[in-house]
Amino acid sequence: MRIWTGLGALALALIFTASPVLAGPTVRLMSYNVRVDVSSDNPRWAERRDPMAKQIAFTAPDIFGVQEAAQTAVADLADRLPGYDHYGLGRDDGKNGETTALFYSRERFERLEASTQWCSKTPGAPGKDADAAYPRTITRLVLRDKLSGRLLDVRNTHFDNVGVVARENCARQLEAIPRYKEAVVMVMGDFNTGVDSTPYRILSSEEGLNLKDARIGAAIDFGPAGTFNDFKIAQTNGEAIDHIFVDRALTVSRFAVLTDSFDGRVISDHFPIVADVVLP
Repeated sequence: MRIWTGLGALALALIFTASPVLAGPTVRLMSYNVRVDVSSDNPRWAERRDPMAKQIAFTAPDIFGVQEAAQTAVADLADRLPGYDHYGLGRDDGKNGETTALFYSRERFERLEASTQWCSKTPGAPGKDADAAYPRTITRLVLRDKLSGRLLDVRNTHFDNVGVVARENCARQLEAIPRYKEAVVMVMGDFNTGVDSTPYRILSSEEGLNLKDARIGAAIDFGPAGTFNDFKIAQTNGEAIDHIFVDRALTVSRFAVLTDSFDGRVISDHFPIVADVVLP
């Protein structure tokens, strides 16, 4: 199987190599809606999992979050990416169903805390909120960076595709999670909402969680505007609904939307996004 790159991982690596060296240690974040295995999809998960694992390995994120990841998909990626540990619960009952799992470099990070909230009025128990079509989760890890000693409060989520009220409520729930001690906060996911939406404003405004969109703050912004491709390789001009948010005090040196393909087909129905974040 041959893998081609468009505005993808190879070009990303070249751009990252060409960038000036910054003073602080950098954490590379990646957010990826990997798409559940649906019989009508072309390609199916069995065809996509190897190119996806190779794409992730080549990009070499320090931390990456997946959305819409079935238990089998998490296991497949874990088997193919042995340098990462991971955490994430199934959205249906804590065991079964899609996950918003977080993977992190075993060599670089020490896990201090791991928790899951459901986007609902009962965050500690499986359930769904308001007009949501499905249960939705927030996966949270507190990591200690062995390189710098800094604490990272990392959150990964997938907002509902139907529920307008549910998306706003989930954003407010993210906002309400207390910051862990002196940790820097990083939030990633498929938010099913664009930059002009209320959930986006909740996460990025000073009145809300007061984070910044890593793309807007990046010194280098590479790749197309759209992140959802609907398995159409040329669909790059859609709305950006996948985002990475970080503390405003952090410097984002590079951001990219990766459009890698194999055999003329995209790897998922979302393009993954990547951000290099410089720790103070």
